[in-house]
Amino acid sequence: MPDIPQTFKFHFYELRNRLLIVAISFVLAFAFFYYFAGFLQRLLTKPLQPILSQGRELVYTSLPEAFFSEINLAFFAALLLVFPIFLTQVWLFLRPGLFVNERKILRYVVIAIPFLFYIGVFFAQTLVLPRAFSFFISFEHKNIPLYFLPKLSDYLNFIQRLMFVFGLGFELPVVLFSLVRLNIISFDDLKSRWRLVILVICLVSAVITPPDALSMIALALPMIVLYGATLLMIHWTKPVHLENTYA
Repeated sequence: MPDIPQTFKFHFYELRNRLLIVAISFVLAFAFFYYFAGFLQRLLTKPLQPILSQGRELVYTSLPEAFFSEINLAFFAALLLVFPIFLTQVWLFLRPGLFVNERKILRYVVIAIPFLFYIGVFFAQTLVLPRAFSFFISFEHKNIPLYFLPKLSDYLNFIQRLMFVFGLGFELPVVLFSLVRLNIISFDDLKSRWRLVILVICLVSAVITPPDALSMIALALPMIVLYGATLLMIHWTKPVHLENTYA
C-alpha cells in the first residue's frame, strides 16, 4: 500500500521527534560514560603499559586538563554508542519517500556502516595502537638521554583520532557497494581501475593518518583487502532489478 503524502508541518514535527530521540540517547550515554570515565581511561591506556609499568605516569600540565579530558572521552564514547541510533532515525525518516530499490540498498547500508566502523575502531585499538606506541617508544635512549613523558590530553586526542580514522577507512565497502548498486559507477570500471583505486587508498591513508609510515600502512593494507572483498561480494551477489515504486 503506497504511503500517504504528508504536509511539511508533519515532516517537520517528525524530524524534530527523531532528533529528540537521538539527543536524549546521547545525553544518557554521555552521563553513563562520564561516570565510568576512569575505567575508559584505564582501558585506552593499555598500549602504554610497557612504560607505565616502569613507574612512569600520565601527566597533565594545566588545572582543567584532566577534567576536560574526561569530558572529551565521554563525548567520544557517547558518539560511538549513539551512532547506530542516529542512522536508524535517519533511515526511518527517509524511508517513506524512497523507491523500493532505494529502500533495500539503504537498509543494508544503515546496518553495515556502524558494523564496519566498530570493526575499524576495534582494529585500531587492539592491533594498531600497541604496535604504534611500541614503535614510538623505541626512540628512547637514542644517542641522547631521551624519555617519553605521556601527556593525558595529547594521548587521548591521538588515539581518538586514530580510532576515528580507522573506523572511517573501514567504510570503503559500503561506499563502493552503494555506488555500484545505484549505478553511479559500474562494476567493470571498479575492477579494471584497481591500480588507480589502490593509489587513491594509499594517498588517502597518508593524509588522514598521523605522520608516520606505520599508521599509513596499517590503514592502507586493510582498505586494500576490503576493496578486494567488496569486488568479490558485488560479483557474487545478483544485481537488484526492482521497479522504482513506493510499494
